[in-house]
Amino acid sequence: MTIESVTGGTVVGPAGLERADVLIGDDGRVAAVVPPGGPAAGDHVVDASGCYVLPGGVDPHCHAMSAVADAARAAAVGGTTTVLSFTNPDQGENALSCLQRRVGAIEEARPAVDIGLHAMAGDPEQLSRGDIAALRQAGASAIKVFLAYRELGIMCTTERLYQLMTWARELGVIVQVHCESGPLIECLHSAGLGAGTDGLRLFYESRPPEVEEEAVARTIAVAALTGATAYLVHLSSAGAVAQVRLARQKSRARVLAEVCLHHLVLDESLYGRPDAERFLVVPPLRSPSDAQALWRAVSEGTVDAVGSDHAQLRSLAPAEPPGTGEGYRYGLAGVGARLPVMLADGLARGLALTRLVELLSTAPARTFGHYPRKGVVAAGSDADLVVFDPAGETTITPERFDDGTGDSVYSGRTVQGRLRAVLLRGHLIAADGALVDEGEAGHGLYLPAPE
Repeated sequence: MTIESVTGGTVVGPAGLERADVLIGDDGRVAAVVPPGGPAAGDHVVDASGCYVLPGGVDPHCHAMSAVADAARAAAVGGTTTVLSFTNPDQGENALSCLQRRVGAIEEARPAVDIGLHAMAGDPEQLSRGDIAALRQAGASAIKVFLAYRELGIMCTTERLYQLMTWARELGVIVQVHCESGPLIECLHSAGLGAGTDGLRLFYESRPPEVEEEAVARTIAVAALTGATAYLVHLSSAGAVAQVRLARQKSRARVLAEVCLHHLVLDESLYGRPDAERFLVVPPLRSPSDAQALWRAVSEGTVDAVGSDHAQLRSLAPAEPPGTGEGYRYGLAGVGARLPVMLADGLARGLALTRLVELLSTAPARTFGHYPRKGVVAAGSDADLVVFDPAGETTITPERFDDGTGDSVYSGRTVQGRLRAVLLRGHLIAADGALVDEGEAGHGLYLPAPE
């Protein structure tokens, strides 16, 4: 169904909170934001009385390509209308070829929401300046490198990071960095095996906060030396965000910081449960004091965006000890839960709704080149809208977001607030916690970042 106006609500717009009606044009864009009380525009109107009208969520950190339609369906129900997914190349696959293949998969899937792509460097040693330029031209919003996972062939050395960041600065490309120190993990892993530790306990105990903090410090130094923009993904520790804060005080490096929902609302005590594997993720869940430090960083502005790190397909970790055939998987599904849980927990902690919209929508859109088309309720922007009822409630069940992963670490939570309607370019795609069925085809498109 195509909606022509959203009336009676309080719009969270560029100027703050405003009682207003949102008029939607035939092109799926916001035609105007006007004072309330005028005649309803058109026959298809969403009544937002008592609700806030937010820009659709923009999730900056997803791994959705193994099942695009499933992830997009969960995003839609959870109020995220733009998913920025990593390409996740197969071993040995060229980064540009992978991106082109993923674009085809998005177009074939006809997803429920728009999908943009970050280009992951499967082999950073083979990535050239020309490759980065071609990726940018093909619509990649950023390139991502890892400072760990030597065993997968994707670990970027400091020397290579310097070279890639130099090229990225010249080309105006953001470099996203997974900040875990691979060499330190390997040392701690070997020491743990020698002490008789194995399995998932070894997995998370070989990734203490110091492993992240060393990699963050190194990345900030390289960014300062090259002048590149570094986007630090899924920061999880107090020490990591403290380094971002210090770097900004020195004004030596352009550093953007992201945290993910699970590091804000879950903690390492879950690793003491019999079902601890359900909560395995990298970086691991941290202490409650680390979570509190992240919330402070979110509130004060040190953190720029909140992502989900949605894992549509969990990664298989090596067996411990090798050769036993015993394995475990890591990665959490969260693209659907991100916006409703973050809104509820953030408001409960006293964060302003305008700040939460900045973290969940506006800043990710701006950072990766999609603003003001996305991330704002304003004339000329896509009519990607969420009608949020603060008086309602949402109970999260394994089936709620229907992403096909079969599990949710957020199951059982009842959070304050309810999403009454979700629109993508004026199309009603979800209402009262359920996808609007308009047949198999969704309205989502591939969303290239503009050059």
